[in-house]
Amino acid sequence: MKRICIVLLSFILAFTLAGCSDKKKEKNSDNTTAEGVESTGKNSFKAGTYTAEAEGKNGTVKVQVVVSESDIESITVLETSETEGIGDTAIESLTKDIISRQSIGLDAVSGATVTSDAFLNAVEDALTQAGGDINSLKSAVAKENDGKIVELEADVVVIGAGGAGVAAAVTSAEHGAKVIVLEKTAIPGGTTANGGGFFAADSAKARELGHEAVDTDYIFKEWMAEMDWLADASLVKQFLELSHTTADWLEARGVVFHKTEEAVQQSHKEGTNGYHKYDDYTKTSSQFSAMLDKIVADYGAQVYYETPAGSLITEGDKVTGVTANSKDGSILQIKAKSVIIATGGFVGNSEMIKEALNGVSVNAAGYNSNTGDGINMAWDIGAASRGLAAMVAHTFSVEGNGKVEGDYEFMELYQATNSVAYMPIIPWVNASGVRFANEDIVYDRALSSNSVIAQGNFAYFLYNEKLLETLETKGARAAGMKDKIAMGPMPEITPMDSGWSRLTEIVDKMVEGGYVVKADTVEALAEKLGIDKSALKETMDKYNEDAKKGVDTLYGKDGKHMYQMSEGPYYAFKVSVNNLCTVGGIRINSNFEVVQDDPENGYTPIENLYAAGADAGGIYSDHYAHTIEGAAQGWAYNSGRLAGASATENALGSQIDLLKE
Repeated sequence: MKRICIVLLSFILAFTLAGCSDKKKEKNSDNTTAEGVESTGKNSFKAGTYTAEAEGKNGTVKVQVVVSESDIESITVLETSETEGIGDTAIESLTKDIISRQSIGLDAVSGATVTSDAFLNAVEDALTQAGGDINSLKSAVAKENDGKIVELEADVVVIGAGGAGVAAAVTSAEHGAKVIVLEKTAIPGGTTANGGGFFAADSAKARELGHEAVDTDYIFKEWMAEMDWLADASLVKQFLELSHTTADWLEARGVVFHKTEEAVQQSHKEGTNGYHKYDDYTKTSSQFSAMLDKIVADYGAQVYYETPAGSLITEGDKVTGVTANSKDGSILQIKAKSVIIATGGFVGNSEMIKEALNGVSVNAAGYNSNTGDGINMAWDIGAASRGLAAMVAHTFSVEGNGKVEGDYEFMELYQATNSVAYMPIIPWVNASGVRFANEDIVYDRALSSNSVIAQGNFAYFLYNEKLLETLETKGARAAGMKDKIAMGPMPEITPMDSGWSRLTEIVDKMVEGGYVVKADTVEALAEKLGIDKSALKETMDKYNEDAKKGVDTLYGKDGKHMYQMSEGPYYAFKVSVNNLCTVGGIRINSNFEVVQDDPENGYTPIENLYAAGADAGGIYSDHYAHTIEGAAQGWAYNSGRLAGASATENALGSQIDLLKE
């Protein structure tokens, strides 16, 4: 039986990670291994090769562990579907640590917690089979430099190595600054490495297609109108102007992408398409690694992975450095002339999310190690906040997604457990049984996600059996749908002119599993959902009456999308919202300086402290922009470059004009 877990932005990866050596590690006279880590000397195994598995983020993680009578010799991954560039890197790091320390008492790698836990659980199972003393093996081994204070100096310290942090670090280093980068996870990339592409007003790639530069004066007007002028006009203007150069800047430094012929989401207006799509988003992290490696080689920059920043060092009202906790146990105390916060926001902090959304919960579908570290560090020294409610709530999750087992093709499962949420021809109702949206907004993920968040934690998307059978046998066009839906790398997730294979079979399994609710009548459906029967009946009566006439008298949806559902059985899919990242937090000024929480003084800058990317609020009001596609990633790169330039000017007393370079 083939098991497939549906995850929008993941690819299948197979790899093998061997231990540091296939030979038994020899002890030095001081009872340490060659790596200098103290061995417990207590391991006792039944020598041999053992296999075990555990459930990871995207599927099964299966390992093979080879042990001698006293040592863990090697660990090989036999099977995994964990995210390329994230899960595999975490497993590689853990493998080296287990072999060198002869212990499984390790912390999960930040940014890949679920994968780390699955790998460690599988190794633990294998060692249990080998007769190992698990309690002893799980005892934490002291790190080589536990508690050691290491003092460093830099012109610019960048906290975070996502799109904004990497852009800031490269900009600073290339303009003469001595740079130190701190990244809490094992790899660079953050949320940016999970995204599909970015906005840029112009590029060589666009010109190759014969595209003229996007009119950023027009975009600026549209943007500020959408934000009701609650955004910082200076920040928006700088972002858009620099975006004429940033795509070429990225390409020159090894980021591989192409310019799309048209917007991916059909709802975007003509004249706004500046979307540049990665050729393979799974390679973004390695491309960032190469960018950082180059500034290390060419400019003497230092990059510390698995080294989260701890706190900002201050003297009076100014920032003079930052502390960090190194992977080897040492505490870094870094003296710096400028510090840039670029830790990627707080998508992984459920309590901060709920507070920002007035109690509503959404699914953290982004880089969950982004837990608001930099934002809270800034707040701890009196920084002001801005735009916390703005976040990239951008896709739906259908209850039961990932729970259906069977010998199905990828798209068969995807259509039944994902595509059903992206259909403009069905009614959406809230927990009170009231229809709440013009469902045509599904063509814009920002708008459709916002509409569900406005109802609470979830909504119900309704089908009847006849519609499901039509989709299964003929496709969406036969049910009245006018245009397809695209999703990320998939050009069509709602087949228009071909049947959705095995749709009803899979939906029936979702019903059996308790994920989808089925009933013969609207009243019975309401009862099962705990909705007032009269409310849902009134909603559906109105919807079907309008559908019969081909006119949506309530919200003005395209009449052809008013599919009549006057006959049961009925199905209710419970749908919640996925949050890809947050895009607000710390208030900054037009120079990208973090400011104090003193509006009575007009927000005084905190000397030497800057912010960029998802940590920096200001270009949105209370929601993510739908004016252009790729806004969040475009902002990451451009704000990183701008913050890097300002921080470098501050550190070196120089003048930098990025637009003239």
